[in-house]
Amino acid sequence: MATQNGAAMNAPHGPRSTVSDWLASAHPTPEGAHHEWKLSGIALIPTGRVFDVLRLPAAIVHRAVGSAVPELVRARLGDGAVIHDAYEPGRWYYALVRPGAQHAYRLDEGTWLGIPEAGRTTRPGAYWIRPPRHPEDFCPMDGVAELIRRGGEGPTPPRALPELDTIEQACRALFDDNGRDPCPQDAAAATTQARDHLTALLPVTQEAATQLPLDHAAQARLARALIEAYRQLEADSSSLNLARQYAHAKRLARCCLDQVRVLRELDAAAAGPQRL
Repeated sequence: MATQNGAAMNAPHGPRSTVSDWLASAHPTPEGAHHEWKLSGIALIPTGRVFDVLRLPAAIVHRAVGSAVPELVRARLGDGAVIHDAYEPGRWYYALVRPGAQHAYRLDEGTWLGIPEAGRTTRPGAYWIRPPRHPEDFCPMDGVAELIRRGGEGPTPPRALPELDTIEQACRALFDDNGRDPCPQDAAAATTQARDHLTALLPVTQEAATQLPLDHAAQARLARALIEAYRQLEADSSSLNLARQYAHAKRLARCCLDQVRVLRELDAAAAGPQRL
């Protein structure tokens, strides 16, 4: 990918609404994508019709550009829109390419990916490390090939499934306070623990969503679980009111329990050696 000035790419050149409408047009109901962006800043959108997506291991991207610092990665990437999934720090980059791309890193057609709102260029969560400047702001395939060549084709370690029993037990315990009077330290610890569990679950849940066909019975529930998780992770948890702090910790924990439930259902229904 040809190097350009990253600072100049930090905002779309054209009207943001035009870019948003283009991204949303890939959704079966575009207004649904706009609604998800309004709620959480992330919309689950299927790939393969309006755009294809190459999922690039962070190790390759970071070796190619010589840095893992987001600002330097942004400045050293070339043309085209690229998403960074920051819920699992540094693991994946998603490059938008023209539909019909043939590449080993291409997501299967119809997989659902968390697409940030067009102006979302910072963490937390998935964000545009290079936002789309206009509709069809695709990464050139020859540029992606060059980036992969420079970064090397090192093996990507398999994703480990979090300890679902441990997460479920810890989250359920949060709802059993045994009549204890809350204190600020307990509230902060509960929020941190629930947030850590949720950030461990999200990459696995997101990957599960990309593996399901559009009409799979669990797809809608998985989408709702992801959207709510994104929303709660971005909610302000700095309230000095202990009751509100605990309420937020419990909402985070409930998000964890929802995702554990869906992952277990998918695991039980999985056939063959590739289990979630």
